[in-house]
Amino acid sequence: MKTKTTGTVVDGVLQLDECLDLPDHSRVRVAVEPMDEWSSRFQAGLDAWKKARRQHPVDSRGSTYTRDELHEHH
Repeated sequence: MKTKTTGTVVDGVLQLDECLDLPDHSRVRVAVEPMDEWSSRFQAGLDAWKKARRQHPVDSRGSTYTRDELHEHH
């Protein structure tokens, strides 16, 4: 069983936001990633993409098709 949850570090101890459906003394593998760091990197990447999109807009000037033309069967 894999599960993802969030938690908070308090005095060096990880406190999960929800209980896990595992028996006591179960061995688990834990990967910890600070949410603030991930969020700020994601936001920076998103902002860079939006800036690039504004600076270099894409307009194919191509034809537009009707629904019937897109789904034409031969």
